[in-house]
Amino acid sequence: MNLRDLEYVLALEAERSFSRAAERCGVAQPTLSAQVRKLEDSLGVALFERAGRDLRVTAAGETILEQARLAVDAVRRIEELAGAHADPRVGPVRLGVIPTLAPYILPQALPAVAKQLPLAPLIVVEDLTERLLSSLGGGQLDAAIVATDVPPGKLSEVVLFDEPFRLAVPLGHRLAVGESPLDIASVDPATMILLADGHCLADQAQALCRAAGNAGRASDLRATSLETVLNLVEGALGVTIVPELARAQVAKRFPGIAFRELSGRAAQRRVRIVYRAFSPRRSVIAEIGACVQSSIAGTLQVAP
Repeated sequence: MNLRDLEYVLALEAERSFSRAAERCGVAQPTLSAQVRKLEDSLGVALFERAGRDLRVTAAGETILEQARLAVDAVRRIEELAGAHADPRVGPVRLGVIPTLAPYILPQALPAVAKQLPLAPLIVVEDLTERLLSSLGGGQLDAAIVATDVPPGKLSEVVLFDEPFRLAVPLGHRLAVGESPLDIASVDPATMILLADGHCLADQAQALCRAAGNAGRASDLRATSLETVLNLVEGALGVTIVPELARAQVAKRFPGIAFRELSGRAAQRRVRIVYRAFSPRRSVIAEIGACVQSSIAGTLQVAP
C-alpha cells in the first residue's frame, strides 16, 4: 500500500467511475483499475461493489476510505508544513473566521491579503468559535479570527481591534430616540433576541446585560444568522445587540431599525487573530492581521 493507491481509491469514491477517476488522477484507466484491485487483494476486503456501471462503496470500504482520507490529508499537511518552514510566505493559509465577523471584514481584507501575500492564498473557514479553536488546535487551521478570550496554553494571539456594540431597536420603540449613549440596564432582557447557542455574540450580549445588573431571561426567539435577528427586530419582535462593523454595513438595509450607542467600557468586544504558539507561519499570520486592520481602519480604531 502506498499514498498513490489511497489517492486512487479516494478519487474512485468521489467520481464513482473508473474512467473519470483515472482522468482525475492523470493515469490510464487500466492502471487505476489494476491498482485498486491490488489494494483490495492486499487488504483482503472489497472496497467497492461493482454491478455493471454502478459502483458503490462497501461497508468495510466506508471505514477504510475514511482513514485513507485522513492519511492523505496528513501527508499533504506535512508537505505544507515543510514548505512553510522553508518559506512561510509560500503555500495556502487556512484561516477560520466567526460568522459575525466574516461577512463584514473578508470582502475588504481578502484583496489586501492577496496583494500582500500572492503565493500564500487564503482558505477561509467560517464557523463557530469553539469549532474553530478545536480545528486550530488539531492543525486543520493555521489561524482563526475570534472575538472571545482564548484558553491559556498553546495558543498565541495578536489583538486587532476593539469593536463597540450597538443596540438595535425598531423605530417607534421607547429607546429608539436619544442623543446620549444608552445604558444597557434600561433594556428589558425579555425583549432581547439572540443568536442561537454557540455564537459568541449571544454570550457577549448576555454578559453585557449581567454586567449592568440586568440578568433576566432573554427572549425565546433565536436565529442562526444576524440577518435573521435584524429582520425580527425590524418586525418589532424585540431588540438585539449588533457589533459596529455589522451595523455599518447593514444599517441601510434595515430602515425600520434605530441603532443606539451603548455606554460603558463593557459595551464592546476585542477581536484577535489566534494561532499555535510555535507555528512556522507566525510572520505570515501577523501580516494577515495587519491587512484586516487596514481594511477596517476607516470604521474602527485598530489596536497599536
